Amino acid sequence: MAPISGQEQEPLRRIIELEEALRRAEESSRNKSAFIANLSHEILTPLNSIIGVANLFQGTRLDLEQKKFVEMLSTSARDLLRLVEELLDLSLIETGRLSLQSEPFPVRSSCSRTIRPIAVSIQDRRLSLELHVEPAVPEFLRGDSARLNQIIRNMVTNAIAFTPKGTITVRVFLEEETDSSADLHITAIHPDGGMGAVKGRDTDYSDMERKDFSASFQGAGMGLLIARGIAEAMGGRLWTEFSDSGDRAIHFRASLGKVHPEEELPGKETESGEGLPSEKKPLPAEISILVVDDNRFNRSLTRTILRKMGGPGWKVSLAESGTEALQLMEEEHFDLVFMDVQMPGMDGLECTRLARKKETAHGRRSVIIAMTAYAREGDREMCLDAGMDDYIAKPVEAGELRSVISRNLA
Repeated sequence: MAPISGQEQEPLRRIIELEEALRRAEESSRNKSAFIANLSHEILTPLNSIIGVANLFQGTRLDLEQKKFVEMLSTSARDLLRLVEELLDLSLIETGRLSLQSEPFPVRSSCSRTIRPIAVSIQDRRLSLELHVEPAVPEFLRGDSARLNQIIRNMVTNAIAFTPKGTITVRVFLEEETDSSADLHITAIHPDGGMGAVKGRDTDYSDMERKDFSASFQGAGMGLLIARGIAEAMGGRLWTEFSDSGDRAIHFRASLGKVHPEEELPGKETESGEGLPSEKKPLPAEISILVVDDNRFNRSLTRTILRKMGGPGWKVSLAESGTEALQLMEEEHFDLVFMDVQMPGMDGLECTRLARKKETAHGRRSVIIAMTAYAREGDREMCLDAGMDDYIAKPVEAGELRSVISRNLA
């Protein structure tokens, strides 16, 4: 067999080099994503305490100046929370790890729930927000309603950032329709506010260079960058256009699945009343609760919220680690356990698995609710697979705590 010549070896060597470069790039991308996730968790942990304490302050007697300071603190903390969540979303999009749900959802009520709070928040800014959903749009479609709402919210928020006064109009209509799918088109149209004069052409905001993005869209956040990534993950697209009349339109278009008539649809009440909102159901008068969190401020904050909510009949104990939680659960039965997922040493998932094994031997079972500052797609399934009963994301709000308790114990 003749030896391989130098010319024949060159393509092989090049292929090996390219494969190695691809491997290093993929590893770097994974490391970057993990770094952003871990860093975000570290930021979200103290943010949970800041937002929670600000909420508690708002429920106390404050003079006008104190109310203003607390409102500034709460708003700034939530702005920071939004930026951290946007960084996490960008990380998932850039690494191709953004996963989408496919479930039936009510189109009109979903859009309305997204638009209504934004419309209320801008009433004092000489702005108005209108939503028009055309009659041809199906009542239910199949897709990821949370991500669709995020796209709409980001489109509207971007429009608000560049509208000094006037009306922002959101239209939802059909482009095309088949027996199995509906091509949904959503637009957010607003007065240009001077942007068209600067750009002088149709601009795809999400395709801009980073330096242009920083110079032209400072203060608008990364909303459209993220919305575009989600749109593409859905198999759709997002773009912007300027009209001769001086309006700017942000467009989103994607194909969503049709819902078959025999499918079970969300949001419908049953004859037994199980469709009633959980927060309407009365809470238990007496329960024992264990809060497991490695951050002492979060432990104390959660206990304070629970005590205010439940009164003297609610006994709340604390544990700072998975090991301590297992020991307390061995000594005493708790009706409800709020379990932080990410803790040093034994994390919440491992603690739950071990607790479930011990419960089998004892014949008694606690309701375990996952609590984590890192709430992303797949986390809920991961928690349920570990043996947890439900899932709540930080920062924890009193209303969310009430809902999850009522859902699992009432």
